[in-house]
Parts: sequence; structure tokens; C-alpha cells
Amino acid sequence: MDGIALPTFEFETARLFLRPLQAGDEALFHDLYTDPETMRFIGKPLSAEQAASRFRKIVARQRKPSLERRFLAMLDKATGQALGICGTSHYDVAALRLEVGLLLRREARAQGLAREAIAALVEHIFAASPVDEIEVKFSAENRAAEQLVVSLGFTPCAVDAREQELLSEKRWSVHRPSRYVAKTTNDQGEHHVERHRFA
Repeated sequence: MDGIALPTFEFETARLFLRPLQAGDEALFHDLYTDPETMRFIGKPLSAEQAASRFRKIVARQRKPSLERRFLAMLDKATGQALGICGTSHYDVAALRLEVGLLLRREARAQGLAREAIAALVEHIFAASPVDEIEVKFSAENRAAEQLVVSLGFTPCAVDAREQELLSEKRWSVHRPSRYVAKTTNDQGEHHVERHRFA
């Protein structure tokens, strides 16, 4: 199994409702991916035309039960306001390793929402898929991202210490907790700028 059921990618946390990105979320996507400040640790901001084109492709893909490039809108449960996007990007099927990431609007930062969303996403992926390792990538300059993944139990991926000092990007991961092994065994017999990372 290399996919995940659509209902599994719709869930709640204490403060958030997360659901697959849909056509009505274009303004959210545009605001995040064209904003230089939001994209400063990720890559060059998209133009309005690029954002519109990427958004259409991403929304179309959300109907497929794939683990790769699954985008979730993060909504405030109390107000319904769209706060950000989180989800998955690259899936290494052979290694059963999946990359996740997140982008938040400026007004939603520094409130613990990123931690809340990523913790729930990781929990759902391990519970509903065969993934053994979840990975995040972030700029070496993004100290907030590092503090976040440390708080969630992620550890640096195996890289030579000297090499790590020279890298502009850090890779951290967390492995499947033992509590999911039995359930999974019983239930299962192009690098794009739109990847989330952390902002």
C-alpha cells in the first residue's frame, strides 16, 4: 500500500480542523507561496501565475489516495479562519520514508499551532499508513523550525558532523513508534518549491 484513505487526511486537534486543500483555498495558497517573508527559509516566492498553476495541479491531486504531496488546509476551529497549509511532499517508497512540512500565515505564528498540526499529522500518518520514518527539511538558519522538531522527538538524520556544518539545509526525522507496528501489520498484509518545509 502506497496510499492513504482520503477520510484519514481530515482530522481535528484542540484548536485546528485540518482537511484536504480544495478549490476555495486558492487565496490561502497564493498568500503563503507568493509572500517573500513566508518563503524566506524555503525558496523564491512564486509569481501569481505560478501560484495559480501549482494550486490547480495540487487540488486535482488531492483526490488521489497517494501519500505524496497531500496538502491540508489548517483552519481555526473557533472561527473557521484559514491559518496555513501542512502536509506531505516526497515519499521514498523503498525506505518507507515520507517528508512533511508546514507554512503558516504571519498572524498564526508563535502560538504553538505548528507543533499542534505537525504532531497530529505525524500521528495520523503512522496510524494509517506503512510509513516507518517521517522526515522534515528546513533551513539551517531557521531556529524556530529546529526547536519545533526537537520538541516533537525528531533527531538529526545520519550525516557526517563536519558535512552538517556546511549544509544550508538540515534533515531531521522520527521513526515509527512500536505501538503502531501490530496495527499496521494487521491492516496491511520532482522537487518543487511548493513543498512545505517550515516557515
